[in-house]
Amino acid sequence: MTLPPITVLDAVGSTNDVARTLGLAGAPHGAAVAARKQTAGRGRRGHAWESPRGNVYLSVVLRPRVTPARLPGLAAACGVGALDALRALAPSREPLLKWPNDILARKRKLAGILVEAVRGTAGDAFAVCGIGVNVSAAPRDLAAVSLAELAPAASADAGTDVGGLAAALRDHIVARVDAWSAADGDRPLDGVREDYLARLAWMSAAVVARDPESGAELARGTLVDVDPWGRAVLETPSGRMSLTAEQASLRPASDT
Repeated sequence: MTLPPITVLDAVGSTNDVARTLGLAGAPHGAAVAARKQTAGRGRRGHAWESPRGNVYLSVVLRPRVTPARLPGLAAACGVGALDALRALAPSREPLLKWPNDILARKRKLAGILVEAVRGTAGDAFAVCGIGVNVSAAPRDLAAVSLAELAPAASADAGTDVGGLAAALRDHIVARVDAWSAADGDRPLDGVREDYLARLAWMSAAVVARDPESGAELARGTLVDVDPWGRAVLETPSGRMSLTAEQASLRPASDT
């Protein structure tokens, strides 16, 4: 399938908002917009996402042909696809997925991913996958890392060729989403779970689960699995506990 050209902008409020507008106007699966700077970027749960010049911000219109029951697995497929692209740039295959779908390297955040579902006026549904990659700058107030630290040569190329990095990310994300949507199974992670688990940070390590809003500690245990529904499974002193991404965020116990 030939994907449409990517629209590359110098600066924009939010690439997800632009892609949403394109999708509502009928843009096809794989249509995408990239920017060198965002002035109103956002992350999960409405948190502001610092979006300085020197990085790459990309949003992709996705129209996977799956049942509603499988749609929660879309974010995992997008995360694995983005990781495929970034691992080709960074040395020693350092980048890993952070449950549920952000990307880490050297225990710090390299990229943030936000997948938003949209329903059109005609009742048709699609999704927008937004990703911000720290290319030459990492937010100072966050535990973040940039491609410039991991692979200086690749960072220099990406910084001057926003369209090239955006195309690599878009193409890998779409390829993973297509493979996931074509797989057998009726559970969200069917078709991507094996690769997702193989690329997941902190597997078999001690972690702390915290309330995403208050930061209150919910549990401590060992991350032993992510089940077919996308829930993190912790082995705790009182038994196994399954947590959704809405219920908890995870951190290494060594950091607390």
